[in-house]
Amino acid sequence: MSESSCDSISNSMIMTCFCGELAYCFTSRTPLNLGRRFYRCSKPKSKLEVATLKMENLRESLNAVKIERDNLKKKLVNLESLNYFEVNKSRNLEAKVSKLKMLCIL
Repeated sequence: MSESSCDSISNSMIMTCFCGELAYCFTSRTPLNLGRRFYRCSKPKSKLEVATLKMENLRESLNAVKIERDNLKKKLVNLESLNYFEVNKSRNLEAKVSKLKMLCIL
């Protein structure tokens, strides 16, 4: 069913649902009820709608986690390259120390 918001309803005709939430005014665009105004609660009506909203929230959370994962992967690559550089630097220093020891012995 296609629907559009009701423009001609005055503020005095604001409706509330049985649950206490505001009910929004819509106009039907279907052939059987063309032009008929109806009110609908702002809360989701079915378990399917609730599940759909939960899935959308989970997708957004998953996308945020993927972005964080990608950023962590970049940091890991940077830290691994820094570690490689430091290990090589340490090996070079150890080689120099052993050469100096040999010179001192001689």
